[in-house]
Amino acid sequence: MGRLAIRSVEYFGDLYSFKSPALPDGLVIIDGSNGTGKTTFADLIYFALGGSVKKFSKKGSEQHKEIRSDSNNGVRLAVEINGATHYVTRRFDSPEDVLVTSHVSESVEVLPVFRRDSRRIFSDWVLAALGIQVVTLFVGTYRGKLNFADILRLIYHDQDPDPSRVFKKADNDNFVSDSRDFRRAIFEILIGKASEEYYQTLGNLKLAQIVLSDRLATLAAYKSSAGKAARGKDANADFIKESINDLEKQAERLERARAELRRESPNVPAAENELLGLRQMLAGAEVAIAEAEGRSNEVRAEKIRLRTLEEQLGDEVVRIQKIIHAHETLSLFSPDTCPCCLRKVERAHGYCICGREVDESSYQRFFYSSDEYLSILKSRQKNMETVHAALAACDSELSEITDLLAKLKRGAEETRRKMARWAGLGGAYSTELERIDDKIVDVRVELERARDQLEREIERDKLEELANNARINVERLQQRARALELTAHEDRAGKVARFDNIYSRLMRETLKEVRFARLDSDYEPVINDAEYREASATVTRRLMYYVTLLQMSLEDAELPFPRFLLIDTPETAGIDLENLSRAIGKIPEILTAAASPAQVILTTGDGKYPKELRSNRLITLTDGKKLLTLKSEHNA
Repeated sequence: MGRLAIRSVEYFGDLYSFKSPALPDGLVIIDGSNGTGKTTFADLIYFALGGSVKKFSKKGSEQHKEIRSDSNNGVRLAVEINGATHYVTRRFDSPEDVLVTSHVSESVEVLPVFRRDSRRIFSDWVLAALGIQVVTLFVGTYRGKLNFADILRLIYHDQDPDPSRVFKKADNDNFVSDSRDFRRAIFEILIGKASEEYYQTLGNLKLAQIVLSDRLATLAAYKSSAGKAARGKDANADFIKESINDLEKQAERLERARAELRRESPNVPAAENELLGLRQMLAGAEVAIAEAEGRSNEVRAEKIRLRTLEEQLGDEVVRIQKIIHAHETLSLFSPDTCPCCLRKVERAHGYCICGREVDESSYQRFFYSSDEYLSILKSRQKNMETVHAALAACDSELSEITDLLAKLKRGAEETRRKMARWAGLGGAYSTELERIDDKIVDVRVELERARDQLEREIERDKLEELANNARINVERLQQRARALELTAHEDRAGKVARFDNIYSRLMRETLKEVRFARLDSDYEPVINDAEYREASATVTRRLMYYVTLLQMSLEDAELPFPRFLLIDTPETAGIDLENLSRAIGKIPEILTAAASPAQVILTTGDGKYPKELRSNRLITLTDGKKLLTLKSEHNA
């Protein structure tokens, strides 16, 4: 799979600047005392790769003084992906875009950072370059595409004040981005190509099911409205075409009979021409009335459907409000407890919480907090507003149709009165001729209705075909997902077992009280069956997790993990220097033993790593030589 390495980091601005030396493969150490810019160095890399750093934002509560006081400033990285060098530039005053310049192809692209439409974004470019598919993830009612910033949550070991959480905190931290399912998906995609393909197929399946549901709903609504608008017998397009052909022939025969009678009728040209025009007007009015009445039926049917939907949404809103009230009163909802005995439950793969076998591709659990239910409530209330607006539009259209029908019927009645006056003038038309004219009007009205029915039937056939194609696509993806699920499960089981072996060994070699370590069902590390709880162990527990992923990627080239780690100042939570040095010392051991190259960038305090790694120190920051320096000092 793909490999990522940072070859240089540059900050530019009107006031301050910084440019790193060339960053090689292996362990690269940037050390220094507090406040000299170690974390800023790591955050500059993360920001350039599409991440959000609150202290770089104008809206942040704790702003980075030098960067926010500077102007025309940004960060530029030289990034090597699979041997090809690219230059990535992102500015602080316009963080919504990233400039990407490829050294080999000499191409230049401006890519958006945030996904707002179907355009390719910077994250898509990075993932494609690394050979990682942009999968669509579904968590409850949420649907979103995997971003590179999500992948970085297990690549960028940031300076988290609470290192007990293994995953880096999400940029937009909420119940979805930090949900169990979302974290599991990130881990599984990073450790296995089979899992990546499974999630890609599962995402495609969910999207296909949504398309099928929409098309079936559209087809059902169209059938309902078309059925109410239809005045004849139900028939398919082929039979309707035959009926239209018969009506057209019948109209032609009547026109010929009328023309024959006209030749035999008294010559009263004025009366005849006027009466002919009136009959044509009447025929047009009859067709218009029929169309308006049909549309009125459609709108009334739509109102009935909307009223039903309004009642359903109202019931849902009331139920959700009661659920929220019950939860606020009794604290009912928790994803980690049995609803009967309130003990912690771990669900085995392929089995429901009750123990029955389930299909993982379609099995979902929904444990919502009050915040999540509040979000759902707001969504339903918004839907209610939409339904109310649609009902108002229906009422407005019905009013317009009613006025139009009244106008059309008045016009038709007036035309009939005029025809009655002209019909007897000078004996211009015989009773037989009038009968034929009436028959022509009836045939033309029936012909227009048949043509309208044919248009509706053709549209229905199109919707039927779209729905059938969507159904076939869903069935195909379901079969594909079932086949991939078994492969992905077997692949994950092997990868997790390998992870447990490496992680347990690293933890035993870095903390003397640890006897074994493993992953639980959520891929969270468990030490000594959760017996060992010393606060200082959380640093090693988290750091070795990232190092284990790195070692696995070095041993298996098929793993999507990009053989790169960015570790920022891991000395938190009271870890002693000896344990910290021992943990950091594992990194060069792994890199030296590996057959393929990798890069680990580590920022840490001065002397807070093994002395034998001094040769890996590339940048030293002090109070007199901080990361960002004034340009005036350079000139001096």
